[in-house]
Amino acid sequence: MYNMSLPEQRSAKGCRLSWRHEPLHADDPVTAWQSLLHNRGLNESDPFFSPRLSDLPDPFLMTDMDKAASRVADAVENGEAIHIFGDFDADGVNGTAILVEALHSTGAEVTFSIPHRADEGHGIGVEPVRAAVEAGCKLGLSVDTGTTCFDACSAAHELGFDLIVSDHHLPESELPAAFALLNPARADCGFADRQLCGTGVAFFLLMAVWKVLGDRGNRPAFDLRQLLDRVAVATVADVMDLVGANRILVYHGLQRLNNEPSVGMRALIAVAKVKKEISVETIGFYLAPRINAAGRLQHGEAAMRLLSTRDEDEAARLASELDETNKQRRLVEAEAFKQAELILGDSRTLALYDQRWHAGVVGLVAGRLARKHGRPAAVGFVTPEGAVRVSLRGRPGFHIGELLNGCSEHLEGFGGHAGAGGGTIKAGQWDRFCETFAQVVADQAEHASDFLSHNIDGVLSLGALHSALADRLARFEPIGKGNPACSWLIRDLHIADRRNLKGGVVRLKLTDGSHWIDGIVFGANGMSDAIEPGLTVSVIGQLQKDEWRGNGAVQFVIEDLITS
Repeated sequence: MYNMSLPEQRSAKGCRLSWRHEPLHADDPVTAWQSLLHNRGLNESDPFFSPRLSDLPDPFLMTDMDKAASRVADAVENGEAIHIFGDFDADGVNGTAILVEALHSTGAEVTFSIPHRADEGHGIGVEPVRAAVEAGCKLGLSVDTGTTCFDACSAAHELGFDLIVSDHHLPESELPAAFALLNPARADCGFADRQLCGTGVAFFLLMAVWKVLGDRGNRPAFDLRQLLDRVAVATVADVMDLVGANRILVYHGLQRLNNEPSVGMRALIAVAKVKKEISVETIGFYLAPRINAAGRLQHGEAAMRLLSTRDEDEAARLASELDETNKQRRLVEAEAFKQAELILGDSRTLALYDQRWHAGVVGLVAGRLARKHGRPAAVGFVTPEGAVRVSLRGRPGFHIGELLNGCSEHLEGFGGHAGAGGGTIKAGQWDRFCETFAQVVADQAEHASDFLSHNIDGVLSLGALHSALADRLARFEPIGKGNPACSWLIRDLHIADRRNLKGGVVRLKLTDGSHWIDGIVFGANGMSDAIEPGLTVSVIGQLQKDEWRGNGAVQFVIEDLITS
């Protein structure tokens, strides 16, 4: 009989191990795979492993879609000018790009506007609405914004301007006076399990418009599948759950990125020097940061133009500009982080601001501080009006949204969820905010470790680590939030050799006395002392093909470990 209990000892990262599903133990790859399928409620021929676009939900199941799609179709057929209200992050600019490109293909006159992060912030302003009306537009479409833009929607209504909001952010108890409000998060909607990003909502709007135009005998020749590369990038960049409709969209978007990317995406891939197959990880580490860099330091318009252009020379120029902006962003972020560390000194309260810091990097700095110190951080910048606006980032076990609620008496406006949030400090309330912030963090810290856990799919012996199992595990791609990689525990391995590679990567030779496996650690911080030759450890991580060695070789990517 196998010992199905997991170690009670905390891991090197302070986590307790828990079963993701039923206990699973396997000495061979066949048992490992079949047991995993059983635990996940899947079989070899399950549609989960072959996502089809035909399985996407009917867009007309989204509340207000009939009204919205018909209005857009009318505008296309009547030659009305259409204005797109976008946003400056990767979701907002990709969504703006697909609406502009698709609607342009119909012959429609389309303009767009994207707010400046520091000067205007998120949302649709009243002035951009007035400007669109003055320019002769009668129809406006938002993407990734608008659900809480009451003033803009009211102004549009008064001006006789039909404003269709397409968004995914949580609405308030009352909804704005938009012509139509497409948002799966509405209480009376729930489309696609409320999992779509803003670009995803915009894509379903285009599907519906194409259907309406087709029913009228005017279906555009433009193939909407050309847009899936940008839908995938936006979905991953906005850290949406990769299940249901999102899994289908990202699966096919990745195929498009690897085989037929748009002109702008192809140029971005080139400047990012991506040589391997594009995956969710590639999007997160190489593509999304470059797209976001424009909105962080300059203006999101450059990214939007790259993502919608069909001119290869323009794409190459814009991609190069974004690459340089991203390099600048890294420098600005690194300098702000260095300054923050000096200001904090030995303080355990990670709350600070500085007039030198750029609005586009304070959230990134807060994230770095939180990761380094293991507790929430609040980092602020000073607005042109002299107010302090903070971005908060947390760590597992803490809840930023609840933390902000605890500090609400010192905030003029705020919002957030478990991992991130932000708000504006009331005038003269900074010191009191810091005191309350420190107390709420301390209160959450008392129970934070209770929530630190690592879900294990199974316990494997080294004999189960076969290339055939690695191939089958790859069928779970695209891997990401909501569809995590399979995580395995391998007990009591002897470290026979260690090699330190570039970039903080460590490669290990591990054995159980009968079998051998290569282990690889990306960023060994917190584990370095525990992976010295001669020690015995239980390792937690993922089985993958070793593409560098090839010939069917596999490696175990170590994410955490328990010392013996």
